[in-house]
Amino acid sequence: MSGHTQRRRARQNRKAKTAGLNLVSLMDIFTILVFFLMVNSSEVEVLQTSSKIKLPDSSSEKQPKNQLMISVDEEDLVVQGRSVAKVADLFGTEELMIAGLQSELEYQATRRGEIPEGGFEITVIGDKELPYWLLKKILMTCQTADFARVSLAVNKVGGEASIEELSAAAADNSQGAAS
Repeated sequence: MSGHTQRRRARQNRKAKTAGLNLVSLMDIFTILVFFLMVNSSEVEVLQTSSKIKLPDSSSEKQPKNQLMISVDEEDLVVQGRSVAKVADLFGTEELMIAGLQSELEYQATRRGEIPEGGFEITVIGDKELPYWLLKKILMTCQTADFARVSLAVNKVGGEASIEELSAAAADNSQGAAS
């Protein structure tokens, strides 16, 4: 056989070989991945929070419900992603209600229809350093706008601490702060 014929056969052999793709392994991996994501996604509730907000810790076992949310950081008071008041404007005011928040909550209440017994549900997402006077104004405004069932968003921490242990820890912290 001549060299030319050998080269032609070698080219034909190279062209005849096709790359094979084994899809069975790939399908197995994706099946396991889908199963893993389905199992783990049902246990976790992700709340949309700002990176500015550091939630307080809690050992509560109760899962939050998906409902109307108020988010508070050091700058803004936000309802469902819409800014309704600036925190700086609320300093030093004697008013118990926050006007922008109240009008937004009244609007949200009209969209929800009939008021259930005990009022509508709402979740407050606030920084753990949120001043009590501001939280009090938010809660009063929610109460007057028929959003009386208020939940506070927290980070869940592990542990089976009893109420006695938690109150003892709180008492130790308050004594340390007083010293």
